[in-house]
Amino acid sequence: MTALDSHVYAVILAGGSGTRFWPKSRHLEPKQLCRIGSNNATMLVQTLDRLDNLIPPERRLIVTHQDQMELTRRQAEGRCDHFLAEPAAKNTAHALALAALEISRMAPGSGPGPIMISVHADALIKNPDAFNQAVKRMVQTAAMEKLTLLGITPQYPETGYGYIEKGEGLKPETPIFQVKSFREKPDQATAASYIKTGRFLWNSGIFAWRVDTILDELGNFLPQSLHSLRQLLEGYGVSSFNEVPQDELARTYNALPSIAIDNGVLEKSQRVAVVEADIGWKDVGSWDALDQCFPTDEKGNLFYGEVIAMDCEGITVDSDTKIVACIGVKDLVVVVSKGAVLVCPKSRAQDVKKVVEELKARSRTDLV
Repeated sequence: MTALDSHVYAVILAGGSGTRFWPKSRHLEPKQLCRIGSNNATMLVQTLDRLDNLIPPERRLIVTHQDQMELTRRQAEGRCDHFLAEPAAKNTAHALALAALEISRMAPGSGPGPIMISVHADALIKNPDAFNQAVKRMVQTAAMEKLTLLGITPQYPETGYGYIEKGEGLKPETPIFQVKSFREKPDQATAASYIKTGRFLWNSGIFAWRVDTILDELGNFLPQSLHSLRQLLEGYGVSSFNEVPQDELARTYNALPSIAIDNGVLEKSQRVAVVEADIGWKDVGSWDALDQCFPTDEKGNLFYGEVIAMDCEGITVDSDTKIVACIGVKDLVVVVSKGAVLVCPKSRAQDVKKVVEELKARSRTDLV
C-alpha cells in the first residue's frame, strides 16, 4: 500500500501505567515500553513498525506521560519526530485534545486540513495488510467530517471489550456505517446476543478524524477543557505545548477532569461513523490474555525466557533473568522481572493491579 497523503498525521497514545502487567510493567517502563508477547521488540516499536508504510516519522506524534518521556524517546529514536509529555494522566480525551491542537499548528497553512489517525501503543494487530486497508477507508470517511472509529468484526462473545452498534450504511457496498450506539462491557449472555444480531463490533479505540472536526466537537462537549488548553498556546504566543512553561502546563492540566474520548465526545456526537474490519486485533490487557493472543505449545503453555516445564498445562511464564522450573501445575501465571516475582492463577490475573496498590501502601515505590 502506498503512503497516505501528506495531510494525514499519526498520533500514538503511549501513556498509561499498565499495572496489570506488573512486575514487568512499571511506572517508568509501562507495558508499551516492554517486550510483551515478543522477545524482539517492545509494543511501542511494533506500533511504529506498523505505521511505516502509511505515515513517515515527520508526521508522527507520540503523547506520553512526562515520567516516561526519556525512555519513549530512546525507543522511538529515528521513528517519530514529534513528542508531547502529559504532566498527569487525564485519560484519552485530553491527550487527543493536546494532539489535535498541536497538529493544527504543525500542519501547513495551505492545502487540505490535516487528518489525524490515533492508535494505542499497546495493541496487537496480526494482519497489517488489512489494517492498512482499514486505515485508508477511515481517512476517506474522516474527510467527510465524520469522527471515524475502527470497529472489529467480533470473533466470539468477549466480555472485556466495549461494543459499537452499527447504524445505516454510509457508502454502498463498503463496510462503513453510521454509529447507532455504544455499549459498555457486557456480561456473557448480552455479549452472545450482540454477536447473534450481526450488528455489533468490538471498539478498538483506533480513530481517524479531521483536526477541525474533533476540535469542533471538543468545543461542543468539553468546552472548558479546550478553552484552557488553547489559552496556554495563545497566551504565550507559541505554536507547541513544548514551548509552554512546564509549570503552567502542569497547573492547567492538573485542573482538567479525567475523561475518555468515548464518554466525553463520541457517545454524545451525531457525527460518528465506524469502519468495520477484521485486522487480527487484540487488546493485550493482562497476563491471562497472552495465550489468547500468541501461539502456545500443544499443552497450551506460553514461555518467554528460559523455562523448564514438566507435566504442566495452560501456564504462562515470563522470566527476564532466572531460569524458572514448573512441575505439575495448571493455569498459572509466573513472572520474574526486575527483582520481583509474580505467581497467580490465570483466573486472578485481573487482580495483579491490587499488588501495585499494596506496594504503594507499603511505600515500596522502588517496585512500582
